[in-house]
Formats: sequence, structure tokens, C-alpha cells
Amino acid sequence: MPKPNSQRPDLVPIIVLLGVVGAICIGFWLFPYMQKMIQREDCISVGRQDCG
Repeated sequence: MPKPNSQRPDLVPIIVLLGVVGAICIGFWLFPYMQKMIQREDCISVGRQDCG
């Protein structure tokens, strides 16, 4: 008769999945700020003075 599996479940896939989901959420949160910063730098680089 085989012995029951007494080892803990492998948590690596769950940790990786949570890391990927967390990275996506952080990306969605930071994207508007990064987009504004890039647009401001583009505005300054073309020599405009009214870059809010």
C-alpha cells in the first residue's frame, strides 16, 4: 500500500502568479504618470514654453 503524500504543496507557481499579477497592476497604476512625464519631455524637447 503506497504511503500518503505528507509533503507541503509547492507554492512556487502561486508565488510566480501573484508576482506577475502584481507587476501588471503596478504597471497599470504607473502608466498614466509615465505617459505624462514622457509627453512633457517631448514638449520641452521641441522647444515649446507652455508645457504644463
